[in-house]
Amino acid sequence: MSYDFSKIEAHIQGLIARTPLNGAALSIAHRGTLIYERAFGSYSPDMRVAVASGSKWVSAAVIASLMSDGMLHLDERASDYLMGFDGDKSTMTLRHLLAHTSGLPPGRAPCAGHAAHSLAACAERIALSPLVAAPGQAFAYGESAFQVIGRIAEVATGRSWSALFHERIAEPLRMTASDYGDPPADHPRIGSGLRTTLRDYSRFVRMIAAGGTLDGARVLAPELVALMHEDHTFGAPVIASPNLFPGDGYGLGVWRDNADARGQAIQVSSPGANGFTPWVDFRRGLACVFLVCDSYRRMAAPVRELQRLVHAAVEIVSR
Repeated sequence: MSYDFSKIEAHIQGLIARTPLNGAALSIAHRGTLIYERAFGSYSPDMRVAVASGSKWVSAAVIASLMSDGMLHLDERASDYLMGFDGDKSTMTLRHLLAHTSGLPPGRAPCAGHAAHSLAACAERIALSPLVAAPGQAFAYGESAFQVIGRIAEVATGRSWSALFHERIAEPLRMTASDYGDPPADHPRIGSGLRTTLRDYSRFVRMIAAGGTLDGARVLAPELVALMHEDHTFGAPVIASPNLFPGDGYGLGVWRDNADARGQAIQVSSPGANGFTPWVDFRRGLACVFLVCDSYRRMAAPVRELQRLVHAAVEIVSR
């Protein structure tokens, strides 16, 4: 197949020229084959950056891996593992935490990523936070829920979050340049602290697009990949969301950009506050990563145009 990437490259080069960006990078895989990888400006495919909320998709995959082994269950309660999640928090489940319907405050968790607050201490502090809604009754996008789910994973397994990430995701996918912070990393930001490269994250989305495998390595069961991308908000009203282009609900750590008439996800993504945007288009067989360090609000519309150009380039060849 011969793909024409000229419009894609012109769009990215124009974006760099019109904004304060000093570079960007793009990876495109189509039906399991890497068809494009290029860095622009001062970037390289191996440049490591913090991807902010691009972390949530990967973190949710760690939890899904533990679910596949029966170590965690989606409808277990936070109180089954952690002290302090009683009273009005007693019905809060792992599903609520991963889908931002836990009722915990939206936005940044004040204790996340601080050297003075281990993940355990951060979860204890979050347990004292007043709820903004009863569990399951509203969508409020934030970091606190992911700190709690990360600590639950540690308690359930007796392993640190860093160890779980490396054993469950990084090692089987050979994501050798990715981590949640320098050792000793006992204070990771589960929902926003991943540091990675274009090439590493590309391996993750290619695994997702392939139903949980990459290069012969099974990372997630296909039914769990599908479960991650179902809508787990169940129509809960939105009271806090950074998404400028709301789609069809939210899965487990990932936005559902589009869904078909049966509710099955067509495209999912996990953009970060810095504009970093990975996405998988299941219908077209695409797994893409756009790596940039700017801001989501400035990059959101240009990234949507980039997605349109990528989709068009693939559809022309597929006819």
